[in-house]
Amino acid sequence: MELWQKLKQHYKIKIHYKRVYMGKLLALKQLYGDWDSSFNNLYKFKAQVKSCCPNSIVQIDHHTINGKIRFRRIFVALKPCIDGFLSGCRPYLAVDSTFMTGRFKGQLASATAVDGHNWMYPVFFGVFDSETNENWIWFMQLLRQAIGSPTGLAICTDAGQAVMIGVKEVFPEAEHRECMFHLVSNFKKKFTGKVFDDHLWAAAYSWNPYIFDKNWATMVAVKPAATAYIRKWHNRLWSRSQFSTICKVDYVTNNLAECFNNWIKHYKSLNLDDFLDKARQLIMILWNDRRKVAKKLDGLILPHIMKKLNAMTRAFNLEVVECSEEVAEVVALGGSSFRFVVNVQDRTCSCRQWQVCGLPCKHALAFITSLSDAHIKNYVDLYYSTGKFRASYSNLIPAMPDKSQWPESDHGFFMHPPLLKATAGRPKTERYKGCSDKKRKKGKHLCPICKDYGHHWHNCKKGNPDDIAAMLAIREPPKKRAKTSKTALSIVPYEDGAPTRMLFPPPSQSLETTTKKKREHDNTESGGSKRSKTGSIKKAKTKKKVAEKIPVPLDNPAMGTRSRKFNPPNPAISTRSKRRPSL
Repeated sequence: MELWQKLKQHYKIKIHYKRVYMGKLLALKQLYGDWDSSFNNLYKFKAQVKSCCPNSIVQIDHHTINGKIRFRRIFVALKPCIDGFLSGCRPYLAVDSTFMTGRFKGQLASATAVDGHNWMYPVFFGVFDSETNENWIWFMQLLRQAIGSPTGLAICTDAGQAVMIGVKEVFPEAEHRECMFHLVSNFKKKFTGKVFDDHLWAAAYSWNPYIFDKNWATMVAVKPAATAYIRKWHNRLWSRSQFSTICKVDYVTNNLAECFNNWIKHYKSLNLDDFLDKARQLIMILWNDRRKVAKKLDGLILPHIMKKLNAMTRAFNLEVVECSEEVAEVVALGGSSFRFVVNVQDRTCSCRQWQVCGLPCKHALAFITSLSDAHIKNYVDLYYSTGKFRASYSNLIPAMPDKSQWPESDHGFFMHPPLLKATAGRPKTERYKGCSDKKRKKGKHLCPICKDYGHHWHNCKKGNPDDIAAMLAIREPPKKRAKTSKTALSIVPYEDGAPTRMLFPPPSQSLETTTKKKREHDNTESGGSKRSKTGSIKKAKTKKKVAEKIPVPLDNPAMGTRSRKFNPPNPAISTRSKRRPSL
């Protein structure tokens, strides 16, 4: 549609949409090759990766449909990414998938880590047709084959059932975290209220179990059903108070995987062989840039981390009460807050922030800075060291020639593309927005005549009248939408005589009030008072008004089977009801 609009706007020509679409397919075929043969080229890609980057994992799976071998799924793990993750990154993986936007509407699955600089670190990626239990288990099995099961491994996923089953089946010993953003999105569909806005996210960000229990008890007191829902459907780890102290990652959302999806989104419409080659090239460029950064770094801890910690020491409002050279009590000035115990020898604080993320919290920093011979860099975990950062990007991701020079593969068959699923409407290039996503603000319209904002060309008052007349001759005046008039409702009964809507009595007329009024009416009739006469006159008037308000046309075809006073002249009209009206 965008290409069609550009041709119409810039070249002033009108072409049928189907012709523009077919021309686009021909252009893509000349640029990137035939789509049908792109899946068979995956074996050439595998042979090229194996030759220039040994010990990498490229696993291709296929199946046979109606006698043809068709593509099913692929998994790619480059050896430098595997070694860099195991030697320099924290044992944390953010797993997620996003949809492809080309002709093959598959799912791009990824496992992304984080380095010492808190930068995104792509490790594995793969493509399969849909998010099923079988596909995710297959992806997790190959992931385990590549990295094994590192000590303290934590895997963060969204609330999808398939990916959660895959993690549970293959990594039962790993720490399975759930994205808090997806939890809140599902939670808001059922429960809302200020108490959840104030305490649900606070419970997720709580470092200490006592503070988590305090926020949780507040929600239980207000809405026990809401907390019971979380207990039943969201029983993975989503609060920092229950995170492991080995991983040293305190993320409560899966934004790391969303960063990878946003980084790769402009290339998801390519053919699969070109997409995999482009993803490898992007990782190669990323590794080269960060390797250059690593060569310029000095010191034990990364400068970015030290700058952040030094900035925290300038805004202290804490009182330190030493117990010994290693242990102290830290409390806010005035004693109005909680009191925490800091042990610099064990690198612990009772608030648990130091143990979970590996960086000294404000209580630990207050105690460290009060010591004469202590340096902050000696109390930071080595995952944030320059040595670990260099180890993450030390191995080179080799360059590769274009796909016309890839070696031939001897797999012995031609792999056909997967069967495409027909979908209604235009192909989607962006994901569906959730209920909690912020809607994008629409900008003002640009007038093509005066180049000003806020009005359309046919309402332009600043432009040249000759330009407006020329535009009017080319584009035609805009058509006004016809106003839809509300038509009167006609009562059309069902064949079985059931009413189309429920007929409820008015809320003022209950069984007791109607019987009471009936008794009063009987008593007034026996007495023969004037009140009964006036009441009957009023009732007659109201009945007359109701009959005037709802006129029923006798020549309405819908009334042919409902009215007993009118017989329709056309026998085709009375075919709705098989019962003849009694005369």
